[in-house]
Amino acid sequence: MRRDFRGRTEGNEREIVEGDLADIDSCAAVLASFAEPDEGTAMEAWYAHSTGIPVVVWTDGAWAHPWTVYVAASVHARLEDAVAALDGLMRPA
Repeated sequence: MRRDFRGRTEGNEREIVEGDLADIDSCAAVLASFAEPDEGTAMEAWYAHSTGIPVVVWTDGAWAHPWTVYVAASVHARLEDAVAALDGLMRPA
């Protein structure tokens, strides 16, 4: 984590969101944990998807919401499988 706002998000919303968006823009792909519901992760995954950045999802066996499946290049219950899928996206064809 380059920025840590745990316990002090109030009043820092703009810096948090704009920093997150800049981080996503710098990525070739995103690995997103949907092991439990999180609106921030959902927004970040949607943003990445909408800008053409592939999103690989890890659920830890949790049910994947239809919106999660829609934005994901792939969905995996096991973290190891998600990392392998991410690695596959990064290797030249």
